[in-house]
Formats: sequence, C-alpha cells, structure tokens
Amino acid sequence: MIVVINRLHVAADYSSHLEQAFGNARRMDNVPGCLGFEFLRNEAGGEYLVVTRWSDREAYEAWRASDSFQQAHSRTDPDSPVKAELGLYDVLTHTPLVLSR
Repeated sequence: MIVVINRLHVAADYSSHLEQAFGNARRMDNVPGCLGFEFLRNEAGGEYLVVTRWSDREAYEAWRASDSFQQAHSRTDPDSPVKAELGLYDVLTHTPLVLSR
C-alpha cells in the first residue's frame, strides 16, 4: 500500500475556489486500486492536504495515466496561485479502525 500526499499552499482569497474544485471527492470512488481520498484544510488556513491511499504504486501510476486524470487536470490554470508539493509514501504499518455500533 502507498499513500500519496499533495500539500497545497494557497492565498486566502483563492481558498474557496480550491475547496469547490476538490469538493466532489466521489470522483475517486470507482478508481481501481484507490482505497481512500481525503481533502484536509489546516486550521490556520493557507494549506491543504490531498491524501489518497492506493493498493500499490502501479494502481496510482495507472490512474495518473488515465483519461479521467488527464481531463480533471486539463482545467488546471497555469497561472494558479496554488503551490503544490507531492510526496509518495510506502505504508510500513497499517491498523484498520474497527467501528462498533
């Protein structure tokens, strides 16, 4: 399993635009090998994390090469004020949560 974290730095006046752009997380529901998606905002503002969990590196790379990825990122503004840092992490330990009712 791998976790991919995209750290986004953004000016306050662009935050609502970014939140709307990432608001539809369900688009990842049917991506083969995608085990989870989270969009997180720092309490102080100005920083977001896009966290995705993947069954393996091959599944992540297949998604990056897919038409749906290309379409989603083709609308990216080249002059966007968002600065991104991408990190890929191997999961060394994982303990699933058990939710009781």
